Amino acid sequence: MDNNSLSVSPLNNYCNLYGHHHVLPREPAMDAARELMTQLAHNKCIDFASPKELACKELNTDCLYGKARGKMFGVLSCCKSSGEKQILKAFSGQYQGRWEVAGWAPPLFDVQEFSLLTQPVERRIKTLGREAQDPMLSPRSREGLLKKRKELSQQLMKEIHGLYRLYNFQGKQHSLVELFADGSGIPTGTGDCCAPKLLNFAAKNGLQPLGLAEFYWGRTNKSATRDEGYFYPACRNKCGPILGFLLCGLEKNPCRT
Repeated sequence: MDNNSLSVSPLNNYCNLYGHHHVLPREPAMDAARELMTQLAHNKCIDFASPKELACKELNTDCLYGKARGKMFGVLSCCKSSGEKQILKAFSGQYQGRWEVAGWAPPLFDVQEFSLLTQPVERRIKTLGREAQDPMLSPRSREGLLKKRKELSQQLMKEIHGLYRLYNFQGKQHSLVELFADGSGIPTGTGDCCAPKLLNFAAKNGLQPLGLAEFYWGRTNKSATRDEGYFYPACRNKCGPILGFLLCGLEKNPCRT
């Protein structure tokens, strides 16, 4: 099922901020990634700790074969300061509307802070959308409402990006806004993929990465570029600009010498 694994290159990124090139191999994480595939296929849910009748109710994998289709999963093989090995796992974006699931790497922001910021603004945006559909409105009034909705959405996205904090293995941290300071714009979903979640969590918790592997699980995506059970490299447009920074300091890893 993973017969393309050998053709996938290591995580290989240049940090524009500090001018260093970093490489993280994939092979040390491959066995753990295959084991995660086995668990997903067997349990048919992503909650491996709770009793099956409870875990599969809200966190089942049925959603990965429906309209929303599949998603990427990732595994990071690490070692602790003691030399003991540890395996981290992550899913891309949200899972069934959840940013946090026990046993999986969290997002790059505080979820409670995110909710406090987004919920009231999103309610206002939806209200403006409904108001703009009123058939009694003049074209000018409708245009004004839609413009206001767009402005609120754009401002909200800027504030959301400001919540993302990225940590590397040099003990440094930056926001997404700082890492995209060249004005090129931040692609939607940047920082929500598996690799950033895994590396960020490892750096914050004093874990030293040994290898990282990402694979797709579920129904083939709409563009037919992702198939279940296949390994894929990190995306270039969203992960490319930030992975170099996240990997900084990896060369000092005592587990890799």
